[in-house]
Amino acid sequence: MSPAARSRLIWLAVCVPVALVVLAGAYCAVALPGCASCHSDAKFVTGTQGSSHAKVACVACHVGPGIADRISYGYLEVFHMVVPLVSGAGRDWASVGDTQCLSCHAKVRNEVVTANGISIAHSTCSVGASCTDCHSSTAHRTSGAWVKTYDMETCLVCHVTKASVACDSCHKGKRPSDRVTTGVFAATHGPQWRKTHGMGNATTCTVCHTAADCKTCHGPGLPHDKEFLKTHPQFAASPDAKCTGCHDAAFCSDCHGLTMPHPQQFVRGHAVPAKATPALCKRCHADSDCTNCHVTHVHPGGAIGGNMPTNPGKK
Repeated sequence: MSPAARSRLIWLAVCVPVALVVLAGAYCAVALPGCASCHSDAKFVTGTQGSSHAKVACVACHVGPGIADRISYGYLEVFHMVVPLVSGAGRDWASVGDTQCLSCHAKVRNEVVTANGISIAHSTCSVGASCTDCHSSTAHRTSGAWVKTYDMETCLVCHVTKASVACDSCHKGKRPSDRVTTGVFAATHGPQWRKTHGMGNATTCTVCHTAADCKTCHGPGLPHDKEFLKTHPQFAASPDAKCTGCHDAAFCSDCHGLTMPHPQQFVRGHAVPAKATPALCKRCHADSDCTNCHVTHVHPGGAIGGNMPTNPGKK
């Protein structure tokens, strides 16, 4: 074969696949394969037809508004879904962006919207969130693989620290029992709440419950507040402490580097770890904790297990 013929074959081997890719992408950008060809599951169809977006075209939400978005979507649809040549694309490319939602619902940004007995001020409540974080079931109801919706626990993150905790500031005409039937609260307040309530965000409990409600089962110090890392020693040392109801011994000792809480005979042998790792002691104890015994109150013959002088007050 002549060099010229070999060169033409190489060009054909490169150009033909490229041309096919370009033509396929261009075709899909203009005439996308019907979504229903894959999304024909009975539950999905029923959920979609029963939603408020039943008459909205699929591409109006799932494809960006620009020409480049449409071409990109067309390519990914063919080469990731139909002919799976593109890997790692996941499903993000088909997600519904805020731009699509706000093209019809822009007014929600400046209004307090009341629906299903709940009032939401999106201007503050939606900061840092995407529309689908709370409204993923809008178009297809609960037929999706993982439905995300608004829930009390998410709202209370701000309402505990910044906004009002009065129920009626958000809930209109709902009984308390009606407010815990969706999202995380459905699990933490459901029939098995004794086993599942710890799965939630404990910092939000006191909006409805007092600390005394927790203390009955868990002992003092619950729910843990944001300062608990600093204050937990006093609760752990309490005679009513029930730390091991939730934490095993390793949970404490892995952080402290010692058996915690200190066992009953710890004082007799504490000199060994105190000398080996003095920095660990100072994470919880002030210098006065040592000097109160080893300097101001020393037994004849020296301190237990230490090399303290018998009369440290004299030089």
